[in-house]
Amino acid sequence: MIHKDAIVHPSAQIADSAVIEKGAFIGKNCVIGENVIVGYNAVVERDTVVGDGTRVCMNAHIGGDPQDYSFKGEDTKLIIGKNCLFREFSTVHRASTKEDVWETVVGDNCFIMSYAHVAHDCKLANNVTMTSFSALGGHCRVGSFVNMGGFAAAHQFVRIGSGCMIGGKATLLKDAPPFCMLAGTPAELEGLNSVGLKRRGIGPEVRMELKRALSIYMDLTVKLVDLPEELSFLHPYPEVLEFIDFIKDSKRSFVRG
Repeated sequence: MIHKDAIVHPSAQIADSAVIEKGAFIGKNCVIGENVIVGYNAVVERDTVVGDGTRVCMNAHIGGDPQDYSFKGEDTKLIIGKNCLFREFSTVHRASTKEDVWETVVGDNCFIMSYAHVAHDCKLANNVTMTSFSALGGHCRVGSFVNMGGFAAAHQFVRIGSGCMIGGKATLLKDAPPFCMLAGTPAELEGLNSVGLKRRGIGPEVRMELKRALSIYMDLTVKLVDLPEELSFLHPYPEVLEFIDFIKDSKRSFVRG
């Protein structure tokens, strides 16, 4: 159902089961999936795919131009997965042209709360929660089941490993390894996110091995370049291997303190 007072570009594709409420704007080349709700005065600006079951609440603005001086209006995209929720005044921008794939991506089941911001070229995995006023700079990579507290922020190009809990007002200037809790400005490691792992059904033996991995990782007498070898002696649970793989690839170094 499309409200008579909504504005829809002729090139937009909207599923029959979608609801476009009064005052909403659907721009050029947008694709709106099944059972999507675009609320009162919400904006899906252009070149945006919104997956089935997603809700864009009133006054949210997604698919806007990247805030990038070099952007010249190219046809970059925003791809949003299924069953996401974008609360009022949240913003998500399309990509710039600085990466091979001109796409900002938000995975399935993500919850972007009021006034949160996802910048250009970010890639969010599934089940990411961004609390009100949290923000991701451009080109960030966020793993699955990450939770960012209110007013938390990540510098551009920062990677946040899956299962991380980022405390309120934390400032991430370096990569955050998977399954950790971080807090402070600049952010520091507070330990393993054991509660989050337990809630996801990760067994005690895996959690214990991840604690060992984190203990080695936080030992500053071990050089960063030597960490993969030091961690290779741990039991190769998938989560441990994910932890090791993450630290093998960094452009901004890591939070270790």
